[in-house]
Amino acid sequence: MIHSRLQVRSEEDPVTRAFIGCAMEVHSAVGPGLGEEIYHQELVKSLTRAGISHLSKPRRDLIYRGLVADTFEPDFVIENHFIPELKCLRGLFAAEHLLQAFCYCKFWRLRTSLLVDFGKQSLLWKRLLYRSRTSDFTLPRMPGFVSRPTFATGIIAAVRSCLQEVGLGYRHTTWKGLVRAAIQSAGFHVASNPTASVLDHGSVALDSLIIDDSCAVSVSALTEGISPSDRAILQTHLRWLNLDWGVIFHFGKSTANIAFVKHPKK
Repeated sequence: MIHSRLQVRSEEDPVTRAFIGCAMEVHSAVGPGLGEEIYHQELVKSLTRAGISHLSKPRRDLIYRGLVADTFEPDFVIENHFIPELKCLRGLFAAEHLLQAFCYCKFWRLRTSLLVDFGKQSLLWKRLLYRSRTSDFTLPRMPGFVSRPTFATGIIAAVRSCLQEVGLGYRHTTWKGLVRAAIQSAGFHVASNPTASVLDHGSVALDSLIIDDSCAVSVSALTEGISPSDRAILQTHLRWLNLDWGVIFHFGKSTANIAFVKHPKK
């Protein structure tokens, strides 16, 4: 399960305490509510003066079977210790900010991240702890409308192997890249974000994958499960791509699921 806690007090961790001191120094010198890049640049200077070893915006690729699935660029990685992510917000930290931090922790194999908000009168921060989870698909019965069951089994086997190797914890965009890489490395042709002519709107990009021009695959992650909306959206893709069936792969917080979907008019 991916979750956040404030159990570990930041002042008990000397590295975190030193980082927060630098962030408070920058907040005091600059003031709240300016662009995130200003705080980032000033924090680089402050960390350097304080002798805190850090990587500033390290850009790394997530590689699966020799293919790039996604690229990550956190604001900082501190001494291989934790990952701070800088924000300048008018409101509160949102779920998307937590997911972003957890994805970075998973990729860098670090347990701790720190959300830091320079947008308020006083500096705000939230410490998060990431816990890795593994899972496997509960395989559904192959429905009769799947015209190529052996083909479908091969796709599922490729993605299942990827899940077993990688584990849960990544967001939708990352899992879409991993699914693409897994299926492609298994010898299938994969087209990402195919376009379709929708009424009089010309070519419209669809957030799915097309496998061997035979079926559509959609991916969801870190939600409660495969929803009726997920099914309806894939049906829309099948309709405009004129494909008979598709598969939804869902990578949740603690479980993973598969669902087959049929063209709405076939």
